[in-house]
Amino acid sequence: MSIKGVGINAYSPRINGDIELLERDLSYFKKIGFDYVEIPVHGVDGVINGKLNLENVKRVKEVLRKYNLKAAVHAPNPLNLRKDNLDLQEEVFQSSIEFASELEAKVLVYHGGNFERRKQEGELQNLASEREIRALKTLGELADKKGVQICLENGASSIEKLVTMVREVNRENVGVTYDFGHAFLYYSCHGGEKEFLTSIKEALPYLKHIHIHDNFGRASMTSQDASYISRLPFGEGDLHLPPGMGKIPYEKIFPLIREYKGIAMAEIDPRYELFYGGIIKRLHKYIEEAHIPFQSPT
Repeated sequence: MSIKGVGINAYSPRINGDIELLERDLSYFKKIGFDYVEIPVHGVDGVINGKLNLENVKRVKEVLRKYNLKAAVHAPNPLNLRKDNLDLQEEVFQSSIEFASELEAKVLVYHGGNFERRKQEGELQNLASEREIRALKTLGELADKKGVQICLENGASSIEKLVTMVREVNRENVGVTYDFGHAFLYYSCHGGEKEFLTSIKEALPYLKHIHIHDNFGRASMTSQDASYISRLPFGEGDLHLPPGMGKIPYEKIFPLIREYKGIAMAEIDPRYELFYGGIIKRLHKYIEEAHIPFQSPT
């Protein structure tokens, strides 16, 4: 197995539909030395009212080609196959698959659906989960025809639940995006580092994509919705720091993922863009020290 390259996220709130700004960012990413960029569908207005925005798709393709960068794609963050308006959710998902295919991206990241009625338990949650699994089977078939790998990303829940869902979908092209930052926050409150590292091993057979960033494993004492500058002094929440700035033990993680074959995708808040060169060096160091073969796409 091998790492296919090192990537960085295009930050959706920063881009906010501005393709000229995306182009400036991609120019910088290429200059620094990244191989891949994760393009957010919602950040580039790639889908509008459920339909592919062909004009913006064309423009994004052109700037990727201009800077010789390969793409992964992140579906819209609010996309949720457990919502009652399933037809619309599926339409947006289908268009996101088409968006990825147009960009020749092999990976489409989807945040696993959240149950809206959190105060209701039991049968309603089971029905929503079953509905999401059925939808992913159908969407997985469409994605397979387009050459796209759907990767379910973990949020504020156990990896076990995500792996169980992927097993039930039971399609080779529906796997796991392991977000190390999200998992570290969750397991810091549910078993600590030992459980965190164990969860990586559990996800490994289904691991198709990874998100690399750092935090201090400290859940926000107020609200995750509090501003970044309010949480940063206290090291709270999902900070998306450069690896090495927080407490996630990446030197223990990379030896566990030697069987992973995919992109080392950093997902960093753009306030740290001056650290990007150091991030590439650090990720190459982790890869080399874990004796993982590296296969640059360029």
